[in-house]
Amino acid sequence: MSDYAIINLKTDPKLKAQAAKTANKLGISISAVLNNELRRFATEQSVVFDLPESPNPLTEELLKSSKKQIDQGDYHKFNTNKQAIDFLTKELNG
Repeated sequence: MSDYAIINLKTDPKLKAQAAKTANKLGISISAVLNNELRRFATEQSVVFDLPESPNPLTEELLKSSKKQIDQGDYHKFNTNKQAIDFLTKELNG
């Protein structure tokens, strides 16, 4: 009798290739990664499906534009809240 059980897993071929590349880079096998996740699942009795957050296209453009302005020094800096409010009041009132 074997000390191991075999699990057949269906997955996207591209995902498998990415996982194999990453595992190889780290010097571990995909089996080691999956066994680790199974141990975590059994111990914690929960699973988290988490994807990294990424901005939508409009927000991404706004962030790029803001970073460009900051890099060029095109921004206002205030030492107190009063300075910021006075600046905004002046801007809104012309």
